[in-house]
Amino acid sequence: MKELIHQLPNNFLQKLRKLYPDRFESITSTFLEKKIQSFRINYTKTDLTTLRQLLSKNRIRFKELDFPKGAFLLKTPLSQLQKTDIYNDGLVYVQNVASMLSPILLDPLDNDTVLDLCAAPGAKTTQIVSLAPKVHLVAYEKARIRYYKLLTNIKTQGAGNSVKVYLGEGALVRKKFPEYFDKILVDAPCTTEGRFYIQNPKTYKYWSDKKVKEMVRTQKKLLGAAFFALKEGGELIYSTCTFSPEENEGMVDWFINKFRNKLTVLPLKIGLDNVQPGRLRWREKKYDQSVQLCRRILPNEYMEAFFIAKIKKLSS
Repeated sequence: MKELIHQLPNNFLQKLRKLYPDRFESITSTFLEKKIQSFRINYTKTDLTTLRQLLSKNRIRFKELDFPKGAFLLKTPLSQLQKTDIYNDGLVYVQNVASMLSPILLDPLDNDTVLDLCAAPGAKTTQIVSLAPKVHLVAYEKARIRYYKLLTNIKTQGAGNSVKVYLGEGALVRKKFPEYFDKILVDAPCTTEGRFYIQNPKTYKYWSDKKVKEMVRTQKKLLGAAFFALKEGGELIYSTCTFSPEENEGMVDWFINKFRNKLTVLPLKIGLDNVQPGRLRWREKKYDQSVQLCRRILPNEYMEAFFIAKIKKLSS
């Protein structure tokens, strides 16, 4: 099985070995198997006690995680869950556990004005409403097909009263909503290296060093727009599902230097074992010291690789 790893792009493997020389084998082994399916509660429609009872009644086997609260590993086939009213009525949302962390760390509160800048298909959008049902949420999506998928998920999850959805380029939000939001989630488009799966070449055949650079350009536009849409004192979560430092610590370092003395990186507490601090160096590049406050989530049998940074705007 291990020799199948070499189906992945060689430059990617070289990069991963340089990033994680001691963990290279264990990390690459996670690309060989599908992740265990996971899902989370939708507090807008149910509570944990009721959900546990409904799952048992429908003979859905599960393991409830200590962290994040309200997250479950699915021990029966996903198709079995999808046949239930639990799924079809939006009492749960099937979502990777790593993906659940960004909205939790954003910490939305009722009556906050919140922006989800790259919203489709709606996992994090609907999770924000689940965590804060009276939030005032704006969601942006530029791709028309994904926009309609987002609308469908918002409706199924019962989040429609809290969300205003825009079909358009997220980078334009700076003009439409100047210094408007208390909190912003930028779960950025990226090279999705954390989702590589050997048995599905579509998950990795597109990858190239050129693609990494392309994503960096997009991420800079989105982060720059988010700065101008965020209120003074407001907080922003930047996240990706990729390993490349250029898209992770490199982006945070760029953001800090772009808006020098107007931002600060906040510490993150994540109650998991597979977490590392942000890197301070990559190749010839040395990053701002505060970048080590960011967090890398290492992949395991049920979690994709992930990167999260929390940033506070100090002044305009």
